[in-house]
Amino acid sequence: EVGGAKKSQKQPNGGEGATCESHQGCGQCLANGCAWCIGTRRCAKDEPWMCQGEDDHIGRIGTHKQCPSRQERDAKRNKRLQEEATARDEESARLLASGAASADAAGEGMHEARKRAAQKLRERQEEELEKIRQESGQQDAEGGAGADARRESDEVNRAEIERRAKEVGAWETKPYEVLAVETDCGAKDLKKAYRKLSLMLHPDKIYDSALRELAKIAFMDVVAAYEVLGDPERRAAFDDMGGDDQAQFHTYWEWKQYGGDTKAKDFYTGDKLISKLTESLWPRRVSGKKIWLVEFYTPWCSACGTFVPVFKQIAKMLENDDIEVGAVNCEANKAICSEWFSIPSYPALMLVGSADHGAQQTYGQGKSKGAQEVVDWARLIAEEWAWLFEHSKVDVMHSDEEFEKQILDTEDLWFVVFTDGLFCGPCRTAMTNALRLDAALNGLAKVAAVDCEEPANHELCFTRMGVPSPPHAPQVRIFRKGAKDAKSAPGYAGEVLYNANEIAPQIALQLTERVARHALADEIPSTALGTGKIGDFQGDDKQSKPPPPPQWNGPTQNDMPQRSRVGGGMRGGGRPGIGR
Repeated sequence: EVGGAKKSQKQPNGGEGATCESHQGCGQCLANGCAWCIGTRRCAKDEPWMCQGEDDHIGRIGTHKQCPSRQERDAKRNKRLQEEATARDEESARLLASGAASADAAGEGMHEARKRAAQKLRERQEEELEKIRQESGQQDAEGGAGADARRESDEVNRAEIERRAKEVGAWETKPYEVLAVETDCGAKDLKKAYRKLSLMLHPDKIYDSALRELAKIAFMDVVAAYEVLGDPERRAAFDDMGGDDQAQFHTYWEWKQYGGDTKAKDFYTGDKLISKLTESLWPRRVSGKKIWLVEFYTPWCSACGTFVPVFKQIAKMLENDDIEVGAVNCEANKAICSEWFSIPSYPALMLVGSADHGAQQTYGQGKSKGAQEVVDWARLIAEEWAWLFEHSKVDVMHSDEEFEKQILDTEDLWFVVFTDGLFCGPCRTAMTNALRLDAALNGLAKVAAVDCEEPANHELCFTRMGVPSPPHAPQVRIFRKGAKDAKSAPGYAGEVLYNANEIAPQIALQLTERVARHALADEIPSTALGTGKIGDFQGDDKQSKPPPPPQWNGPTQNDMPQRSRVGGGMRGGGRPGIGR
């Protein structure tokens, strides 16, 4: 250190004053004697503890000595895209193998599990029958429901009740169809659908005696379907199984709960409000416009174990919000926690959206993890995201031709985010802030994104635009207002706004938004997010509210390249390992 400040490592061939932090791509970084941190997409000194463990460090010291090739990255991408389809087949094969092994080892194990499962289901069906009966009786007494009303209801619902009774047992293989919900529906929608059907099909609601018996059959099927899908852990296992084996799912589940599966239990196994998220389940669960609060933990982290009751309380407090709650065991899902999100320490909390929106926001490690504080934060960010998803539009470019037509051949002012895929943490953060930028400059400028991981965009990104070879940090470029087509501006590739290694991206984008908004204030519409004026955001009360203030997010000073902290719940490929 010189004069109390850190002295940056010089580039061997980079000229006077050049530093490791000036490089935004892995190839440039290593060529100049520096190290590349995979998860954070940053160039740093090639010294121990600069990245999040040896598996995250590409350089002399880390596990990896060279940047991954284009072919390796494409193969990994294709593998990830295929995981959703292959997961079902793999689980089906595993079930058959483990079922056979169980039969050999335990003899009647599966038979006993089948009997237990059937008995438990009968008990739950009777409980729900009585529960709805009591609720309905009270409501009818208060509302004065009579025979005429029930006769009328019979005629309205007769065809549906008869159809459901004919398809008795459908819950075993088609629980989503029984509950009339989509396979990617959230827990709140699932509960609403169950409530609606259980009230419609309860036999006490039926006047005609013959129809009443059919309604009871249909009611029992609805209860059975909800037993499978209402428990996040059980739903995940059912989705993974797939195919004809789903008909035996309830037997398999009971067998598994009694030790038939020797796999280590996760912290939240069996919790009805917290979904287990894995690499194969992620694209099916975290989809559409759903917003998820996710905890990232490891079984060996003592702080994670202490946090379990708090996170369960958080899930309970958010039960009726439009926020799904999930958890990732980072010991079993290393790719999610390192390559996708670069989790620095455990337990970590994050709000995430689907890959379509690329939204992500981390709960600061220095903040209190009290239940109320976390819930308040989650609701604040979720409210903003809901508004952004409805009002912001980031145009995604899928080819060189589309980019030229939509951006270069127009006279609009454009901000374009070039990402290294949509499964890297910094890329998701950049996409989230791009939504905010579009909302703030609505009508004044346009915002687009290019996924440089897509093979169709390789020529555009790496040849025409000169984006650093992957893996690289997300890059935001400005494309001037006015003519910029091939005839008017040959070879024009915009201008990079900032280097994410030298300035926090969210600070750079806030400055960009404010400068543009004030410089062109006479052109900005009243609906823009940053104006503070009344927009057309609608809350539950259907009254006009101002747009929520932008919650710009990104790395803090502690996240910048420096020696990683050691101890506690720090991640380093499972255990710290660099420099040993």
